[in-house]
Amino acid sequence: MKKPVTHLGAALAALLLAVPVQGLADERITRLADVPEDFEFHPLPPGEGVDEVYYGCIACHSLRTVTNGGYSRRVWDELLDWMVEDQGMMDPEPDVREAMLHYLSTYIGEDWEG
Repeated sequence: MKKPVTHLGAALAALLLAVPVQGLADERITRLADVPEDFEFHPLPPGEGVDEVYYGCIACHSLRTVTNGGYSRRVWDELLDWMVEDQGMMDPEPDVREAMLHYLSTYIGEDWEG
């Protein structure tokens, strides 16, 4: 025989379902203030490609330079060209560059509030 569900049990279950589990929420961070300070790649927001951006950028400048962005994919692409051609950045492999562009335009794109 099943146990009856109490009102308290139902309320707790509803609360647990309403609270997002860190790392599983579909919402992406769009404000610098919302990036957890204990995040390994802080101040960059979590997202696919964060490690490529972190290691590709931190070698030459502060990550705050990156989070001040908020550019379109086209502008990020032009900035990468400029950094390689004029600033001495090593040209990333095509798959790494694509990961960087995807991350930058998706997670620090035009609606980013750095």
